[in-house]
Amino acid sequence: MLLQHTSINISGFNTWRDFVANTFVPLEVRYHGANDQYFNVASQQLGPVDVTELYLKSKTTVIRTPQLARQAEKQIYKLTVQLSGSSEVIQKDHCSELSARQWALYDTTLPYTVNTSSDSHFLVLQVDADFLSPWQSYLHSILAQRFHMQDGCGQLIFETLLSAIKQQDSLSHISSTAAGQAILQLLGAQITEHSMGSNHDEASSVHQAQLLKIQYYIEQNLHKSHLNVDYLCQVFKCSRRYLYNLFAIKDLSPADYIQQQRLESCRRLLSDPDYQRPLFELAYQHGYRDAAAFSHAFKRRYGLSPSAWRRQHGGS
Repeated sequence: MLLQHTSINISGFNTWRDFVANTFVPLEVRYHGANDQYFNVASQQLGPVDVTELYLKSKTTVIRTPQLARQAEKQIYKLTVQLSGSSEVIQKDHCSELSARQWALYDTTLPYTVNTSSDSHFLVLQVDADFLSPWQSYLHSILAQRFHMQDGCGQLIFETLLSAIKQQDSLSHISSTAAGQAILQLLGAQITEHSMGSNHDEASSVHQAQLLKIQYYIEQNLHKSHLNVDYLCQVFKCSRRYLYNLFAIKDLSPADYIQQQRLESCRRLLSDPDYQRPLFELAYQHGYRDAAAFSHAFKRRYGLSPSAWRRQHGGS
């Protein structure tokens, strides 16, 4: 097991079934082996990415039935990264068999089935849909499709993920969060490369790549109060019209996207019980020049003031 210090052994099918329901989402579990078999499991949080490591001795099937999918309270994406053995991921009209250093994504608001081989060792990454919003337009088409991690962007994902796991004891909360964010950016890049190669002509590919670059820049510079349309045009040496045309792909203006990302980042921090900085500092760190403007924008988007949101969600 990679996550040694959090590794535990689970004995018995009923205990395993309860663990699956509590760790992931409610699922039907079918275990094709003796009921006294052991399951090795471990978990780690990398900022926006929840990582669970599993080693299953015998063949196992988990099913997200239509009824269970309809009961989903929020949209979470799960991603299986196969380390050894094999898994089969089925969702919508797609079915992919994963072997070592391959991954597939699936949506918990839709029915799915995952079948694992005996002696299957893999990671399950869980990510709130909000964190994947820059690539939302691609996700529906790549569900349960197989991606490789042997070279290129996939290799960077695999190496970054394993490095973060192996250094878990020496990573601070800030470093761990940064590692999770880096993994999401790399996943987004591989998804974008795949989707552009499959579905877009050359000109559209250039626009998508440029948009992704600008989105990444925005997400890394939310603290700058002067981050606006004119500033982006200056940085990327483009016209306002070109910039607006790029963001039309997402049905958003550049200013709306900046505001959306600022507020989403603030919302995530206010939901984190470990983040206890004052609201005026949070506002300043996200480019707002005064707390009142931040509070007004936050309440307009989420229906609660920042302080009320922290009281309701910060301890969960």
